[in-house]
Amino acid sequence: MKANTVQLRGARMVSASDVLAFAVELVAIAAITTWGWRSGGWLGAAGSFVALAGVWGTFLSPQAAVPVTGVAWPLVKLAVFAGSALSLSSVSTPLTALAFLALCVASVMLGGTR
Repeated sequence: MKANTVQLRGARMVSASDVLAFAVELVAIAAITTWGWRSGGWLGAAGSFVALAGVWGTFLSPQAAVPVTGVAWPLVKLAVFAGSALSLSSVSTPLTALAFLALCVASVMLGGTR
């Protein structure tokens, strides 16, 4: 190894499924928050965001207080994404929501179980 190079040990490569998972999570947050904004203004936007973050942080995050494992993990994740797709259909077109839901299903299938 040359003296002016840095070798990272244990560095994890980011895969396409990681990028897809991150993208659908961001769209889910945006869809829920936009729906909340249109339904109840600032309070609706903040409330819907906090509700989604609370569910995700409690059950689905890597540091979850009540981690969901096994077969229940993808099902809970799909339930959260289905709610986001429903909110997206109310602020956008149903076709957009269906395409988002298809990407969510692909993301969950590529992600496996915990």
